Amino acid sequence: MDRGLSPPQQQLLQHLLASRVCTHSALKKIWVQVERNAASQREKYVQSGLIHASATSQEFLGRDLNDTLSIINRSLKPTFGLEIRSVSMALHQPRAANDDDEDSDEEDRAQETPQLYHAIVNCQADRVSKLAANPDMTKNPHELALFRLILERLVEMSTEQNEEEEDHPNDGSARKRRKRSRMGAGCQAALSDLAMINMRTELTGAHANKLTIEQVQNMLDLFLSQGWFVVAANSDSAGLSQLNRDGTPASKSRKKKKTRYLQLGPRSYLEFAEFLRKLGLEQEALPQFLVHA
Repeated sequence: MDRGLSPPQQQLLQHLLASRVCTHSALKKIWVQVERNAASQREKYVQSGLIHASATSQEFLGRDLNDTLSIINRSLKPTFGLEIRSVSMALHQPRAANDDDEDSDEEDRAQETPQLYHAIVNCQADRVSKLAANPDMTKNPHELALFRLILERLVEMSTEQNEEEEDHPNDGSARKRRKRSRMGAGCQAALSDLAMINMRTELTGAHANKLTIEQVQNMLDLFLSQGWFVVAANSDSAGLSQLNRDGTPASKSRKKKKTRYLQLGPRSYLEFAEFLRKLGLEQEALPQFLVHA
């Protein structure tokens, strides 16, 4: 840990490292707890020489959470090539094949409330080609190849959905509203975990037939825990249709099962925004990013 950081700042950094991805509300609670602990330990810090006797709580922690994150970044980035970044994104509801676009517009907007996420990212790993440099992700090259394929499929699906909306024979004002609603919304597509597992059969070359169902399931769980994927809103809805590999609705099972739909998580945007844009995600569709300088 960098010596320039006070013990309370180090504690907040350790919490963020352990959580990998943290919502603003959760991190704010941690910050408040760290501030309380720092106040109770102040005399101990002074006696051990870790802080000066005249230092205020703002001076050895920060004025607020944003100020603390900025202080940590000024120490973290030049020393380790890491940086705390934040992104504002909303979880989307996977749409059933027979959903009516106009009827669901108001409901979708009500369910898609943006939330701020914080994470420590690798400043030099903004492309999938550099995934192996990321200390959190799997080092299995076949899993990384599948992850890239999933990214490509999700962006492709999102682009196709947007094009269909633009071609929908509604009035121009409705199309403009939908286009505005996509600004900063990120990739609006979601795939079931079953569809992602089945995509292992699409890997070719050195990656063909290298992954088992169990391996992919473990990979998805790992990437969920690390924030590369998130569970889409209302993904357990029984009415949502499963997709075949070609994107067409699959036949419904006689026995209803809960289906978990996954979409791109905050870490994917924070670290691979440029790569997602090269895959076809519109620049204006990228979520809003905050840098704590």
